[in-house]
Amino acid sequence: MYKENEFIELKKSLSQLKEGVISMSSMLNKGGKGIIYFGINDDGRIYGLTSGKKTKSEIANEINNNLKPRPINISIEDSEVDGKTIIIVRVEGNDTPYSAYGRYYIRLDDADIQMQQHELQHFFERKEENYSSWENEETSLTVEDVNEELLIDCIRTANEKGRLNYVYRNSFEALTKLGLLSDNGHLNKAGEFLFGNNKPLKIKEANFPTDTRTDFGEIKEFKGNIIECIKEAISYLQNHISYKSNIVGIQREETPEIPLLAIREIVINSFAHCSYARTGDNISFTVFKSQIKIYNPGSIYNDIDPVRFASGSVGSKIRNLLISQTLFYYGYIDAFGTGFDRTFTVCANNGVEYKYNNDELGFTFIFKRKQNFLNDKINDKINDKIDSIDRSIMEIILENKYITIPELASSIKKSEPTIHRHLDHLSELNMIRRVGSRKTGYWEVIK
Repeated sequence: MYKENEFIELKKSLSQLKEGVISMSSMLNKGGKGIIYFGINDDGRIYGLTSGKKTKSEIANEINNNLKPRPINISIEDSEVDGKTIIIVRVEGNDTPYSAYGRYYIRLDDADIQMQQHELQHFFERKEENYSSWENEETSLTVEDVNEELLIDCIRTANEKGRLNYVYRNSFEALTKLGLLSDNGHLNKAGEFLFGNNKPLKIKEANFPTDTRTDFGEIKEFKGNIIECIKEAISYLQNHISYKSNIVGIQREETPEIPLLAIREIVINSFAHCSYARTGDNISFTVFKSQIKIYNPGSIYNDIDPVRFASGSVGSKIRNLLISQTLFYYGYIDAFGTGFDRTFTVCANNGVEYKYNNDELGFTFIFKRKQNFLNDKINDKINDKIDSIDRSIMEIILENKYITIPELASSIKKSEPTIHRHLDHLSELNMIRRVGSRKTGYWEVIK
């Protein structure tokens, strides 16, 4: 027997879909979840309905267009009861308050009641507290499932910066110090996503030669933990922007079209404030001919304009407290709530235009590219003739000039013949040179 309550709503047919979406918002606001049965009357009698090929997509579109923000999880499925078809819609989410068709509702027993102003204000005041609940969820992973090398590096960096006073002894103690273990000794979600070896996070990277997405562009996915994904994203964008070369005396200096500090700040911001609990959406980094777009699921707290964060008129509103705190220890975040200020300042000082959009789906930051960099003749020589492998080789050589070809091949995950070919290519461009013999010499990047 089906019966309505605070988390279950019955609808006789899909003609009541709008009322169903309203019930979803009220149940989400009440307890973070809800189930709607279409094809069952409110007295529990099963009427059934006809479900065609487009029925589920039409329901999904109605929810996505009118239930804001989008719930973390939405499932729509057919089911047979007494030989009749019903449709079950389940929603989950904790990013309250949720609105339906521009209005806010709360569940009272089995009724949907429109919120009064003071009730709505209460939800907004509680919103920051709700943000961190996902981080503390316990996983099945233990200290054996973390990348200990990254964890040690985090603790070492935190001590060097004076942000921790703790000498690393073992993973369990370090993770406990960072608040990344549950009472049962398992990793919480924040610990898994920060240091897990199970590649918990997927990001998307793309590079298109025009201002539209085409089949001729580069599209790739990268999986890893947050620290690995931050390093990958920063490296990807640095390798896909243009650089202008200026000769100062006998030295060559390269200036990026977009300040690397600005790129770094927005990339880290996207990982610090992402809504990781949301399924079916990913942090993405897309390079177009005239702009670079960085997107993360999860809108900024209370729809506050980033200019207000930059001006200091409002304090930092943190979605993922444990993740942000660990990134602070690690040196990725310098001070909470200052990232936009540094980005806006460095862009203004370098004549870089930007814009951003914050909506119920997520936050998008766009850097406008400089056409004079793209068309610069010296820049053409540098950027058109070298690729990401060439740049990776030069970066590694700058860190270790004595590195061997087998070590380069292992580090970049390319074959030795490929490394030989790229080294020859860079030498021909007079960008690197070999000093001394093959056995006892070293590589030098020519600046």
